[in-house]
Amino acid sequence: MMQICEKRTIFTSGKGQCPVYRIPGITITAGGTILVYCEGRSANSDWSATDILLRRSDDQGETWSEPESIASMQDNSPVNNPVMIAAVDGRVHFLWESQYCRAFYQKSDDDCKTFSKPVDITGVLEVYRDKDAFNWNVFAFGPGHGTQLSNGRLVVPTWLANGKGRSHSPTVISSIYSDDGGRHWHSGEIQYKDDDIREMNESCMAELSDGSVLFNIRNHSRRFLRAVSLSPNGYDQFSRYMLDEQLPDPVCCAGMVNGVIEGQRAVLFSNCAVRPAKDNFYDRSRKKLTLRISYDDCKTWGSSRMLEYRSGYSDIAVSNDGKWIYCFYEQDTDDTFLTEPRHLTIAKVNLEWLSD
Repeated sequence: MMQICEKRTIFTSGKGQCPVYRIPGITITAGGTILVYCEGRSANSDWSATDILLRRSDDQGETWSEPESIASMQDNSPVNNPVMIAAVDGRVHFLWESQYCRAFYQKSDDDCKTFSKPVDITGVLEVYRDKDAFNWNVFAFGPGHGTQLSNGRLVVPTWLANGKGRSHSPTVISSIYSDDGGRHWHSGEIQYKDDDIREMNESCMAELSDGSVLFNIRNHSRRFLRAVSLSPNGYDQFSRYMLDEQLPDPVCCAGMVNGVIEGQRAVLFSNCAVRPAKDNFYDRSRKKLTLRISYDDCKTWGSSRMLEYRSGYSDIAVSNDGKWIYCFYEQDTDDTFLTEPRHLTIAKVNLEWLSD
């Protein structure tokens, strides 16, 4: 079978209703609708996002609906870090936050043509103040997408910071979860910092073949590798952090998803595969966006291929029939201004392309 890699620009900064588009997320519903979503910003600052925007495709990415604002605040307060979970029953669960201090949950029963009214679930995050005595000032979900485990549990990665004011540092990570289809959410266990792996925040995750959940974590280790931690259930009993020697990272957000690819259970991963070091003058440019696939629960990454040179944040999904891998990512990011992508782009590739 021939190799296929198709790319399409979904959002371009300076065009449409917002000057800047960042923080891509993607998921695919039980009915096969591809959902891509992001922050629409008035400027590049994390605190300038005024809308969560959505586009939908019902034909495997050939055509797309017009951008639609699905979350905003009447006073134009910041709205950030959209996360969706496409459940097996067809429902889509949607979480987002405002001003990094208020959490909201919505759901859709029609592939995100409409949503329920936002429900404030900030109390789930407030639990950390009492349960763990962690007095956070800011928190965020994901970003990217959450996961429904094989037992039905919904899990969303989170990070929290207890620095001064709006500081996103120092950070710890955790997760929130629901065992009743999103009606009630609960706080997971905080994964505290490690002496050698500092500032862990944005994480992605995948369910492994034994039902355990692997968290893959952005961090500020001086070795510039992704950190990983394993939980038997997605919310507590986390293993000690390890650095994955196979996954270089310049300190950026990554994407991860488990699925069945051409009949084989696999985990897919996307990130900027750059390892700052002495020989490249500790270059932390967000580039060399690489897709990887593992067939052994992330012990090894059997195939990998660079998708885009100038890149940034990314998220990844697998079609329901297992024929296509989709990556939604920041593209054409300036090497100097690392967090100013010009486009949000979606790529559609097949296994033959990735395995070359």
